[in-house]
Amino acid sequence: MFSADRAMRTVDDLVDGPRPGGSQAAGAARDAIAARLSAAGLTTRLHSSTGIGGADGRLTAAPVDNLVATLPGTDPTGAVVLSAHYDSVASGPGAADDMASVAAILEAVRAMREGPPLRNDLVVLITDAEEVGLLGMQAWVRDELSPSARPTVTVNFEARGVSGPSLMFRTSPGNAGLARVFADAVPHPTGDSSLVEMFRLLPNDTDLTRVIDAGRPGVDVAFVEQPVQYHTTGDAPENLSAASMQGHGEAALGLARALGNQDLAPLDPAASGAAPQGDATYFRLAREGLCNERWFRPDTPDLSVRRDGHCE
Repeated sequence: MFSADRAMRTVDDLVDGPRPGGSQAAGAARDAIAARLSAAGLTTRLHSSTGIGGADGRLTAAPVDNLVATLPGTDPTGAVVLSAHYDSVASGPGAADDMASVAAILEAVRAMREGPPLRNDLVVLITDAEEVGLLGMQAWVRDELSPSARPTVTVNFEARGVSGPSLMFRTSPGNAGLARVFADAVPHPTGDSSLVEMFRLLPNDTDLTRVIDAGRPGVDVAFVEQPVQYHTTGDAPENLSAASMQGHGEAALGLARALGNQDLAPLDPAASGAAPQGDATYFRLAREGLCNERWFRPDTPDLSVRRDGHCE
């Protein structure tokens, strides 16, 4: 079972001021996270490379140090990647963005290891230099994901606030299979396909952008409420919502288990040669304060999933 209390304590332990990429504070956080991953029984290594990015006609390049930790599966059809970034902006301590995601993944791995082993390989990817141009993820995609011929699905965790539900707000194209997994695996699936379409039109970026640019599958999960704290000194542990941490962790744990035990080939046509899937239409229904949570696809009703429970 995922424990938000344990994950919140991890944030308290790992956040001690801003951690801009390349700083001593970022390096200390990276080493502390690496130690926790190794202690959890994952084979952990440093992926040191050069990340390259660009915007507004300018080219950015910098050395990056990503953490890549692997838990081998029993009979893998591919790999499930849980990703987050350990750097922060210089203007804030980045408790939510993105140490909460790191802590949620760490706690999800602990909870997952209490159960049976996964069929597929699990990779925890903690990237460097996201805030200055997605440089760590760009380097990992170029060096390790793109050359790989095995199916790989990336679940990237983010925050653009300090509270709120964990939304699946972006997916790779051809998301029908991913939407179904999210609906089945996450206790309280939140989001709708309009968010995916809107994000595709916006200039905003997350690490998942580099995965999608490479033609590989994945989803972005984030909480976004109280955005006034985003990228400020207010993004501090004392302002981070424990309920949001619980939502992040339940999503990480549920998706790791679901994706970790199914054939990944249909979800990654670029690697497997499987037939591409279409995009799903889905949304959440609520009525009179009683949540009739239905990840509903009107185009294919057989893929709808209903869960009844009280709204919080």
